[in-house]
Amino acid sequence: MAAERKTFINLMSTPVSMAMRHVFAAERAASRIADIPADTPTRTIARVGIIGAGTMGGGIAMNFLNVGIPVTIIETRQEALDRGLKTIRGNYENSAKKGRISAADVETRMGLLTPALDMASLKDADLIIEAVFETMDVKREVFTKLDTIAKPGAILASNTSTLDVNKIASFTKRPQDVLGMHFFSPANVMKLLEVVRGEKTGKDVLATVMKLSKKIKKIAVVCQASAMDSSATACWNIIAACRAI
Repeated sequence: MAAERKTFINLMSTPVSMAMRHVFAAERAASRIADIPADTPTRTIARVGIIGAGTMGGGIAMNFLNVGIPVTIIETRQEALDRGLKTIRGNYENSAKKGRISAADVETRMGLLTPALDMASLKDADLIIEAVFETMDVKREVFTKLDTIAKPGAILASNTSTLDVNKIASFTKRPQDVLGMHFFSPANVMKLLEVVRGEKTGKDVLATVMKLSKKIKKIAVVCQASAMDSSATACWNIIAACRAI
């Protein structure tokens, strides 16, 4: 016991030990937001819509399928949609081959996925995440259209890593329902989720997304909306890579 205590004390004072304790505390602190009480009412997220079936959109969709939340995924062309579905199935089948999930799990998750070419298919979604081309003109087109399609109370999120969420929110008549949900690639693997709070983002919206992030097994970190430069984006990518180690 004396030897064990001596070893424990030596290990406790090492940089590795201090870093691990810091990460443990930081992950928990990140989920607490000063001006949002723990009992803030949250919205029900029973169905999610994803715009874009590419690398990011497909990976984002998998996070929700993994926990039993139905997803409608949208593309503009059938070939792009088919390619996205093939990639998602391939990822699940690879996991099944490695014994991480069963063949039945693959079919169950794919059964929760609804592909579509018309954004009107998102009219019943409780949360809609766009993962389209990273230009403001494209975001404007998507969110202007979403504003006319999404049901009242639906949360509208952008996966943008560099564009101003406040500007994106201004394309709608419901800026209180808009925020950023920046997943890191590959989105179905990386644990970090950057939640971007806009100037008008509702407290219940932010509380809902923070609660949902835990359900999909992400570590959510809240930041304020701004147009990040490339160096800031690079820093976030480094953080995300470290979290995956």
